[in-house]
Amino acid sequence: MDLSFLTPNAGLIALAGLLPLALLALTERRGRRVRSVLGLAGPGRFDRLQLPAALCGLAVLLGLAAAQPVLRTERSRLARRDAQVFVAIDVSRSMLAAASSTAPTRLDRAKVAAKRLRSALSDLPVGVATFTDRPLPLLFPTANRDAFAATVDRAIGIERPPPRSSALTVTAFDALAPIPSAGYFPAGLARRLLVVVTDGESEGYDVGLVRESFAARPRIDVVVIRVAASGERVFGPDGLPESAYHPPPTGARALTSFLAATHGRSFGENNLGGAVRAARAALGTGPRERLGSVAGRTDLAPWLILAAAIPLGLILRRRNF
Repeated sequence: MDLSFLTPNAGLIALAGLLPLALLALTERRGRRVRSVLGLAGPGRFDRLQLPAALCGLAVLLGLAAAQPVLRTERSRLARRDAQVFVAIDVSRSMLAAASSTAPTRLDRAKVAAKRLRSALSDLPVGVATFTDRPLPLLFPTANRDAFAATVDRAIGIERPPPRSSALTVTAFDALAPIPSAGYFPAGLARRLLVVVTDGESEGYDVGLVRESFAARPRIDVVVIRVAASGERVFGPDGLPESAYHPPPTGARALTSFLAATHGRSFGENNLGGAVRAARAALGTGPRERLGSVAGRTDLAPWLILAAAIPLGLILRRRNF
C-alpha cells in the first residue's frame, strides 16, 4: 500500500485558512475588551476553541484534497493451472430478439451474463468462442479479465462470422461437437468446463455426434445459460417486429437432448448464481499459482471534500464571528 499526491503543491491552499484565523483572533481580542469593560464572563475553553479548530480542520482537509492524494494497492493475481473454462456464445440472428425495439437484445444480455460469470470465476483461465452452425474460438483461456471483457464487447456480433446455412434458424447444437477434440483445451488438462450462452433455439442436429464427442476423456462438463423469454421478437431498423422470425417448434426438445447428450445442466439468465455454483462444483478445487499482481487505485480527494462538510457546517452555525 502506497500513498502519493498527484499535485502536492496545490496543498498550499491550506495556508489560505490563516486569514480567517487572523480575523477570528482580532474579533476575539475585541470581545475580551468589551467583556472586561462590561464585567461579563468569557466563554469556556471548549466554546472558545471550537471555531478555530473548525477553521483549521476545513483548511487542512481542503488542502489535502487539492493535493489529490491517491492510495495505491497491489495484490497477487492467482489462477488455477489444472482447470480452464470456455464460454461459447450463440451469435445467430435469433439472438437479436428482445421484448421491445428499445429493450436489450438476447445478445446484449448474453454478453452481460458472460462477463458476470467471468468475474465470479476470477481464479480460473476463461476463453471465449462463438457459434451458429459452426464454432469459432476468439480468445483462448486466460486469467486476464480485461482481455475477456474486451473480446466480448468488441469482437462478438450477430452472425460474425456468417453461418454456412441461409436458413432462418441456423443454430445447431452439434456445432459444438468439435470442441472436445479441436484443441480448445490443452492436452493433459484435468478439469474442463464449457459454458454455452444461448437462447436455446436450434434446428434438428446429430445428437449422436454430440454424445460421442463429449464422451471423450478427460470429460468436459457443460453448463448452459439460456437467455430468452416468451413473446420476444426480432425488430427491424424501423422498430417493427420482423414477420419472418418464428422460434423453431423443436427448440425446447433440442436443448433437452443436448443436455442429455453432454450430461449438462441448464440455468435461466435470472439464475446466474446457480450457473456459477454448478461451474464451481464441476471444477472443484485445485492448486493456484501466482501470475503476477493486480494494481488498484483509490482517489481520496472526494472523501476529504465530503469530510470537510463537517467543519464547514460548524462554521456556518457560528457564522457571527
